[in-house]
Amino acid sequence: MLLKMKLVLLLLFMLSSVSLREMAHGGEEDDDLELERQVNLMHRPPVKTFVTEEGDTIDCVKINKQPALDHPLLKNHRVQAKPNLYYARFGRTSPSAKPQYRSRKPCPVGTVPIPRVTKEVLVRARSLPKMPSVVATGPDFPPSNQHVVSIRDNMVKNIKYGGGGGTTLYNLTVARDQCSFHNIWIETGPSNHISMIIAGWSVCPRLSGDALPRLFTYWTGDGFRNGCYNVLCPGFVQVHRTITSNFPLQPASVYGGQQSELIMYIQQDMYTGNWWLNVFYPPIAVGYWPKELFLNLRNGSLHVAWGGIGLAGSNGVCPPMGSGHKPDGDYTHAACFRGLHWTSSGGKFYTPMKEAEWVDRSNVYDLKNDHYQEKTGYTITYGGPGGHCSG
Repeated sequence: MLLKMKLVLLLLFMLSSVSLREMAHGGEEDDDLELERQVNLMHRPPVKTFVTEEGDTIDCVKINKQPALDHPLLKNHRVQAKPNLYYARFGRTSPSAKPQYRSRKPCPVGTVPIPRVTKEVLVRARSLPKMPSVVATGPDFPPSNQHVVSIRDNMVKNIKYGGGGGTTLYNLTVARDQCSFHNIWIETGPSNHISMIIAGWSVCPRLSGDALPRLFTYWTGDGFRNGCYNVLCPGFVQVHRTITSNFPLQPASVYGGQQSELIMYIQQDMYTGNWWLNVFYPPIAVGYWPKELFLNLRNGSLHVAWGGIGLAGSNGVCPPMGSGHKPDGDYTHAACFRGLHWTSSGGKFYTPMKEAEWVDRSNVYDLKNDHYQEKTGYTITYGGPGGHCSG
């Protein structure tokens, strides 16, 4: 009798083991099929394809057939070719300042460059958390592995139709599972339905596949229920024939020497309601987020913020931010964010009012607010070396 029971138990164990293996294998297959579906969703037959110096594959697709327009909220959307915007002026940091991007051949007229989305790219992006809000509250804002340094215009009675500034670029050494972001936030809404646009430069191997400083974007229209980094999902409408999200930004600044910066504007077109991304000066209009994507950014924003985010690796160590040095009063040492401004409905520019500063509690980063300066406008310096930042 005892022998029979043992045989029955052994048989049940073997069957359950096979079942578990089949379930795991089936789960892997389902996951692979979902990745394949997303890749197919983002792919369009290109008019032309080329590989960049950095190894990025770029597909030139017809502007009215780009993946962005597959978003269900954009079924009847017509592509806006040019923005109707006002721009704040930016002088050079020095007479010898160089452009922040390498030359790249443009896509043919009538087409736009779309960085090719692959399974590998999607798998890397899946490992990234949602970008943190600077106004959402609750136990998960920001997540424990994200460390925020920022200054925010806290005058909610002023509706803001955009924000801009220029921040210095640096080559940073980060681990494969770390990311260092330097950006502008535009956001409005309650924590569970926040609408948010973020743009800037990052060093993030999990997003770009390398450790180059690159242009990046992020958006969510409704409390992280939608949206993505760069163009890894439908939504952001590309219009420029050369500059894209994930574009490499070079040359970088030299500590104590020549400075190089990314100037950027995120502004709402008052005629169409679309939110445009513009970079460099004179401004280049990269593309836009249609107003239909957002629950709470249809008519301006209550909040604009500037700063950085350090995403810690699995070992709890944060990456360097900015130049990798904390502010010390010298604008060629720590990363400088200058010309901070927000835009009114009439196209006037205002510096931050009633500022709210935030520096994470880990003590690996810092922020110095110099307020308005005659030569650099409203200016902050920020960043730090990183290190153990679990506190």
